[in-house]
Amino acid sequence: MELISHNTKFDFMGIAKIPLLLSVLLVAFSIYVWFEQGDSKYGVDFKGGNEFLVKFTDPTNSEAIRQLLNKSGLDGATVQAFEGDSNEFSIRIGGEVDSKSARAKVDSGLTAALSGKYQIVKSDYIGPTIGEELRRKGLIATVLAMVMILAYVSYRFEFAFALGAVLAVFHDVIVATGVYLLAGHQINMGTVAGALTIVGYSVNDTIVIFDRVREELLKDRHTPISSIFNTAINFTLSRTVVTSLLTLLSACALLVLGGGAIRDLSLYLVAGIIAGCYSTVFIASPIVVLWEKLRGNKTV
Repeated sequence: MELISHNTKFDFMGIAKIPLLLSVLLVAFSIYVWFEQGDSKYGVDFKGGNEFLVKFTDPTNSEAIRQLLNKSGLDGATVQAFEGDSNEFSIRIGGEVDSKSARAKVDSGLTAALSGKYQIVKSDYIGPTIGEELRRKGLIATVLAMVMILAYVSYRFEFAFALGAVLAVFHDVIVATGVYLLAGHQINMGTVAGALTIVGYSVNDTIVIFDRVREELLKDRHTPISSIFNTAINFTLSRTVVTSLLTLLSACALLVLGGGAIRDLSLYLVAGIIAGCYSTVFIASPIVVLWEKLRGNKTV
């Protein structure tokens, strides 16, 4: 499917300074949002709390339960339905050290509206130490993914390409996280899964362009590197846009139709896919061109 002709002549490298500046501002703002929210940005997985398994007599949904809990002051509660049973839900409340107090709040919030048409089947407490360990492992997983990308792309292409790919991935994860936090969501293990998914998606999109650049370099090593990247991006532009649109449509469907944790993850993916499509063209490629020019290699 060719949405855009291979023969387009857009000068992406000629306008790269503006998108790069915009990206720096977006990353800076996202980092500000991260620190401004403090520990409140972490969900139960990362800061500890209580988890309850609740079974309802009548069918209901995550959003309805969340609204009931909000009225009782539990506006930070996370509600997730269990697959295959529309009547069982997991309710997570962060920051409540006393399990009995947390259970009482859940009871009061549900009893007021449901008149006892539910049963708390199980309750578990997640300590802050476990939360910190999960947070550390989530960070390690993301950093390791970045390091492996750097090593792989350096081996397959060269360091300049690896640097562009890693900075693009870093941009995508930071911006997607900023959007996610601004939307009022908390960071949990599902967010880490979303970040790792975006890492894989973004680097795959970038390597498609890099492969084309390598093919162009094999044919002509005297053309300016910026012109070679323009040619490669224009040639693969249709593929980049179509792939991103189809992936985005799938994520949007989950965002609209999904509930609870699925909707949260979908929002992160939507933000990450948009950022990934943008960074492939306007961050990864210009970084390589800039690096080579700083080294004095206007042609490679």
